[in-house]
Amino acid sequence: MLLLSLVLALPLHAVSSGGGAAPSSHLVYSDASFEGDILINEVRVPASGEAVYTYYEALGWGGRAAGYAGIQAHPNGHNFLFSIWDHDDHTAPIEAVHRGAGTLTENFGGEGTGLKSWNFELGWDTDVWYALVARSWAMGDHTFYGYWVRSDKTREWTHLVTMDVAAKDAHLLGGNDSFLEDWLETGTALRTTNLRRGWKRRLNGEWHAFGAARYSVNSWDLTEGKRSYDFRRSWDGGVRKDRSGEYYYMTSGGADTRPTTENPSTFEIARSEERPGFAPIVVRSARAVPQPDGRIIVSWKVDPKSSPLFAYTLIGKIGEGPTTRVLLEQQTIEPHARLGVALLPDGVDPAEVTWTIQCRDIFDQLSQVVTAE
Repeated sequence: MLLLSLVLALPLHAVSSGGGAAPSSHLVYSDASFEGDILINEVRVPASGEAVYTYYEALGWGGRAAGYAGIQAHPNGHNFLFSIWDHDDHTAPIEAVHRGAGTLTENFGGEGTGLKSWNFELGWDTDVWYALVARSWAMGDHTFYGYWVRSDKTREWTHLVTMDVAAKDAHLLGGNDSFLEDWLETGTALRTTNLRRGWKRRLNGEWHAFGAARYSVNSWDLTEGKRSYDFRRSWDGGVRKDRSGEYYYMTSGGADTRPTTENPSTFEIARSEERPGFAPIVVRSARAVPQPDGRIIVSWKVDPKSSPLFAYTLIGKIGEGPTTRVLLEQQTIEPHARLGVALLPDGVDPAEVTWTIQCRDIFDQLSQVVTAE
């Protein structure tokens, strides 16, 4: 635990300056400079490109709740990271309103201040694609941010954290990027990241597929006396293709790495999809249980291989067909919820009430309507 505390206390970005760090490189998705509420990217670390002390960042955004997310090869294991910076417009500190299993949160300093979360428990494997999703939504005068991960190996989704940003309409702005970073002087080790299928959704619900990216290496770190001088020619980036299709790559460090492109360069991957292809949320079952105090607790189970929950609609009704009377309709945004609580009007027999649940996933796809047992 002491080592974990010491390393997590390091600044979010690199701390070395002795010339032995692998060069930092970026992909900026230059066709996505607009305000949005959902950001998606898929990241993979090939086995040959894993190096400890590396941040393989996949999601970056600007704005009044600027932040980033990705995966790290850390001395204590493979972790998922999600961070949001403080802003002068915030009326209160950023808080975590939900932490998934194994997720820890902590305030950070160094390069600005804010709240970060990390999760070593879930872990990630080399040679496996992971879809990372950040979504923002209004919650009164605040803006909430959620972070989800899907493994191509298990096909399952995990909701890692939800953060409360005390600013109204602080959505995802431009500067959407990915980067590769050696945060200590470990430039002798080769590190590589693969990235594909990036998306951003405009606030009007229109999806935009990332079709172009500007690749660059931090040139100011490559001069004599700077942190990457010893490895100033150990970088490369571009587009490659495998059985799953085309993807961007960035690599740095290692004795034999040499550039095959210019710094900076622009790369393109043609996109024809109209929206992300994740399957809609599936509700497996639901159950309604009356409580002695008059409340009704409706719980449900979702398929973890379907898209994760964002919101749900709970309806209590009496009768069937044209005689149906709706007693209660409750719409709630609570991505981590797996139960809802309702209170019936006085004089209503709970045994006569039928309860249904319909869920909306993080991509605003609807589940089927399920009747609770």
